[in-house]
Amino acid sequence: MFYRIQNEKLLDYADFEYANNCLETNIITQTELDEHPDKVIIQDGVLVLNPNYETIEAAQRQADFESKFFSIPGFGWFRKVPKGYTSAVECLNLAFNNVSLMGKLPAETMIFYTQPDFTKPEECTEEWLVAHQIKNAEMSVEQFGQFYAGFSVAWNSTEHN
Repeated sequence: MFYRIQNEKLLDYADFEYANNCLETNIITQTELDEHPDKVIIQDGVLVLNPNYETIEAAQRQADFESKFFSIPGFGWFRKVPKGYTSAVECLNLAFNNVSLMGKLPAETMIFYTQPDFTKPEECTEEWLVAHQIKNAEMSVEQFGQFYAGFSVAWNSTEHN
């Protein structure tokens, strides 16, 4: 089933060929509607585009992001499960071991991320996050201690909310 958007209303297109040959670009498939149920609403007995759809989608992208990352003030967002680790705490413990052995945390040991603009779907992709990642500068034992405290507070407040 296909639908054509006209005057903010969805009209049926039962004929696939007609829908494909239509010059209009505003055609929605049943699959798309199934995957994005918030895209349309019933208003006055008519199926219409949801005027709040973009807001709902942005909130969903934000919730998805915050389920995978947590904010460490002064550093950025950190993955709850960094690649190659079982958790952020395991990553922190390894960094702590490095500081204990080397007397510093080497530069570019940890990766932080910039918070995307959730209203822009292109900023909520893995590619965008990687392109905007921030790696740490070298940290002395004292600097790492401050980071460690901030990390611990952020992690605990994230996990216990």
